[in-house]
Amino acid sequence: MSDDPVEDILLSMSQQKASDVWVRGLVESTVDAIITIDEHGKILEANLAAQRMFGFTRRELLGENVRMLTPPHISRHHDGYIANYLENGVRRIIGIGREVMAQHKNGDEIPVHLSISEVRIDGHRYFSGMLRDMTVEFEARKEQERLLGELKERNKKITCLYSVGELIREQEVETDLFRSVTQVVRPACTFPEITRARIIFDGQVYEELSVVETPWVCSAPIIVGGRNRGTLELVYREAVEPSVPGNLLREDATMIEAIARTLGEAVERREAEAQVIQASKLASIGELAAGVGHEINNPINGVINCVDILLNNLAEDAPDRQFAELIRSEAERVATIVKNLLTFSRQQYEQYSYASMADMVDTVLSLSAKKMEKSFIDFDVFVPEGLPRIRCRPEQLEQVLMNLIINAIHSLDERYPAAAADKKLRIHVENATVNHCKHLVMVVEDRGCGMSESTRQRIFDPFFTTKGRDKGTGLGLSVSDGIVKDHGGFFEVVSEPNTFTRFKVFLPVDGPVKSSTRR
Repeated sequence: MSDDPVEDILLSMSQQKASDVWVRGLVESTVDAIITIDEHGKILEANLAAQRMFGFTRRELLGENVRMLTPPHISRHHDGYIANYLENGVRRIIGIGREVMAQHKNGDEIPVHLSISEVRIDGHRYFSGMLRDMTVEFEARKEQERLLGELKERNKKITCLYSVGELIREQEVETDLFRSVTQVVRPACTFPEITRARIIFDGQVYEELSVVETPWVCSAPIIVGGRNRGTLELVYREAVEPSVPGNLLREDATMIEAIARTLGEAVERREAEAQVIQASKLASIGELAAGVGHEINNPINGVINCVDILLNNLAEDAPDRQFAELIRSEAERVATIVKNLLTFSRQQYEQYSYASMADMVDTVLSLSAKKMEKSFIDFDVFVPEGLPRIRCRPEQLEQVLMNLIINAIHSLDERYPAAAADKKLRIHVENATVNHCKHLVMVVEDRGCGMSESTRQRIFDPFFTTKGRDKGTGLGLSVSDGIVKDHGGFFEVVSEPNTFTRFKVFLPVDGPVKSSTRR
């Protein structure tokens, strides 16, 4: 203290001014934003860092309510927070600090860490808030959460793929397999609560929960042996929010593509294994049929010989002669059936030779006519005279015709269990020219159940059949297709459900090209 009071006052004022300058310089130079408000929320001070953070000048900030720096969903409650604290002393953030969202002048939200301190001067309360921009930390945390979420989703999908593999190993029946797969696929999706899984295979639908059709569908084809047999679909009940990362939905698509591919390979492998087993069974049946045929031939020949002796000893007008002739006729019919059975049971390939289509049709009808008569089928057979002989393996073409007739009988019996005016079967042979080459066309048309387009596309697939398990193996048309192609020919099939089915077999008259290279 000096002896001059005025000098002391001036010195004190100078020191206070220096202190204020020092404090202001310290506040202005800090990297964190500092904003001071009164108890009504009015901004009293804002440092340079605050101005940079929010994009406002000091003049724009001073005197305004601090809620201008908060997003709308927070600002409407801000004054209430202050009033509640002043009245009840309940602290929500003062002296505690927490992360909140602030708002830039341009409307962008800014994640900040806010800590507030309170000071009382001359009976008034003032609050200073220190805000640290957490954008970098916030983005890093969001990225971490995103990566963890994607990892979780990938784990779900890996578990799903493993479960599908186990189901393929455990489930022998395809219907059970497909239904079980839909049950494990949906929970593995990104949004299982709005997702439904569905498998459509060979026209049949398998689903865990009922599916309501929507525009939001993700699908993958199930390919078996190079042919599309169905699809695995994810149907979303509602549109996915645009904020959802697209890679999550892409991973849903990748997952069902992998599952669909696995299912296709599994079905193809199973059908190949079944084909080998069935071929082995058919070979055994063929050998058995050949053995039985030889055993029947001997007694039948004995019957025919004995009847010939009786006929030689009977007068032309003898009353019993008609019975002996009937016995001989029926015995010869049995012998013909056995002969044809032996032909069909042969496993080796015969040589190509020129044969009459009329003879082949007659041979097949000797086996099938009684069956058609028994089923009350009105069959129309027309093989015009003068047709050229065709270079072929006759017994194989007889097998093709027999398969077509058997299928036609089954279709007619299914549609008409008893006699009916439209229970008709037409077997015609006609000339045709294909690519400047002479062909014979064998037509087998029935007015039975017909076929849908999806069924028509699959009729030549091995083991595909619309008959019951005890009525067909699903190999007849597949074998027939192979025989016709081996002869250089092709099928044309036209059908309408509950109307008709028409098979046309085109066969080159002079046989297949380079037939000597074929087996």
